[in-house]
Amino acid sequence: MGIEVTPQIVGALKCQRNSFLKEFSTVVVHCAEDVPTEPTAKASKKSKSKPAESSKKKYAIELQDTILFPEGGGQPSDQGFIIVESGQRHFVEHVRRDKLSAVHLVDEPMEPGTSVKLELDWKRRMDHMQQHTGQHLLSAVLDSYEIPTLSWSMGEMVNYIELPRSLSEEEVEEVSAKVNERIMEGISITVETPEKDNVKQDKLPDDYDVDKGVLRVIKIGELDKNPCCGTHLQSTAQILSIALLHQTPVRGSNSRLHFIAGDRVRQYATQSHKILKQSSQELSCQFEDITDKIGQLNLNYRKFTKKEATWKEEVAKYQSLDILSQLKDKDVAHLYRADAGLDYLTLIFKATSKEQADGKCVVLISGQGKEGGSVIINSSDAEKTMAIAKHLQSLIPGLRGGGKTKWQGKITEFGKGELEAALDYLKSA
Repeated sequence: MGIEVTPQIVGALKCQRNSFLKEFSTVVVHCAEDVPTEPTAKASKKSKSKPAESSKKKYAIELQDTILFPEGGGQPSDQGFIIVESGQRHFVEHVRRDKLSAVHLVDEPMEPGTSVKLELDWKRRMDHMQQHTGQHLLSAVLDSYEIPTLSWSMGEMVNYIELPRSLSEEEVEEVSAKVNERIMEGISITVETPEKDNVKQDKLPDDYDVDKGVLRVIKIGELDKNPCCGTHLQSTAQILSIALLHQTPVRGSNSRLHFIAGDRVRQYATQSHKILKQSSQELSCQFEDITDKIGQLNLNYRKFTKKEATWKEEVAKYQSLDILSQLKDKDVAHLYRADAGLDYLTLIFKATSKEQADGKCVVLISGQGKEGGSVIINSSDAEKTMAIAKHLQSLIPGLRGGGKTKWQGKITEFGKGELEAALDYLKSA
């Protein structure tokens, strides 16, 4: 009879005890077709690391221990490979925490008792540690300003922390300088597992068994001490750098401070430089003149927009007179302009509705092809308005809208022959 193998629990996984292991040998303890469980709202927030839904079967593998971190603490799941003795490599696209268990999702089943080797996607892990440890350091510095971190989110490139208020430009400069000074100091980062009564448990997932589990506290020297299940760096120097970006207001006075850390700072600078270089070429100016050039273009654009609005009003006035003239001899007058938008149709509607006789109807259509367009139908006779609207909808299936005497709608796109059929109908109406 073989010896029963007990898997290591989340909180004491090998990846949590040593975040710098890239390879590890272990044993398959359990394998079954994956049946995902719905996490509680507190147990797990939406993660960009979760695999896309697929009709292909997935298998949930539980190992004796693992260096592949299951998502948690705002940190996405690791990825890597499970390699069997034959050399076959099974890609682990996601590691899910199921209460105290780490569940590895793969495409093929594995026999329990199989000896395997784990290979970690180290580049992904290091990036996650730089962002996560960077967040801890940034939040620690903000604590000295009595600005608590309410939540945080790790993005594909840009992260954010949510704060109870926005920072002034001076505060952003000060915090940025202090954070990067702490990075230069190379402060030691350690993990402690104190008595559970000495650890705040308000942020723990609802389904985490505190009595059986392990509570970890991440320490950044004497600067910070916070409970966290994630993988972290060994020194602030390994963060390399933190760049504070923009702020966005959310939920009342709250604010999101966006930041990047680690190698993402280099990537962001490289991408930004390419954009600036391309912009300077298109604007025919030097880097340092881009802001002035854009300012001048914006000024010219506002002037042009103002002139365009004046011209639109003038043209709309004459076309409104033409429509009113048509209504002297017929009950339905229409206007179609391929290059117009709803704003132009509204100008004509306002001008004609004031002079439009009872029972007379005006139909305004704009747009063309896949771009779609807009429709306004106006008459004092609501039944006539609705009748024309329904007939146009039968000719243009993509037309949606509503109203009574004034019916307004949007056309998602014109199908082949639909516009022509609608205009022919209006000519004979």
